[in-house]
Amino acid sequence: MPVVTEPTDQYRDLALVLHDLSWRLARFGPAQVGLEPLPASELAVLRAVMEAPGRSVSEVAAVTNMQSSNVSTAVRSLMERGLLDKHADPRDRRVSLLEPTARALTEREAIENAIARSVSTALTALPGADVEALVAAVPAIRALTTHVAAALTGRADLAQRGA
Repeated sequence: MPVVTEPTDQYRDLALVLHDLSWRLARFGPAQVGLEPLPASELAVLRAVMEAPGRSVSEVAAVTNMQSSNVSTAVRSLMERGLLDKHADPRDRRVSLLEPTARALTEREAIENAIARSVSTALTALPGADVEALVAAVPAIRALTTHVAAALTGRADLAQRGA
């Protein structure tokens, strides 16, 4: 069981600022390219599949900390939207493997480009020292993301392999 520590005011502020930024980017990024934002559960499933194409429903459930039934519901919806494909595992035909569609990959690239443009534009309004500090913090934020995912899911293997 991971050790839970009470956040200092600075850590709490950092966590809330990162959460707010993440929420805004996830919510408004798709709209910038004319796409409807996905519900959180579908976005989590799609991200898990894009991170490691060929995952099974149970593997996606494990990495997202969701129930398999909820993952299956999200998979059905994502397939109806044309964002996921499902095929039988050649080693075990009872298991379905999930793959992002070309459409999902194209839309992700468009959303990521829109987000990058928005952040780049916002950075021009900040002092140069702040921009440098934010850019220098990217590796630390990436590592933090990995360790938060490991802590929230109870999966130390995520932190060990830098998921």
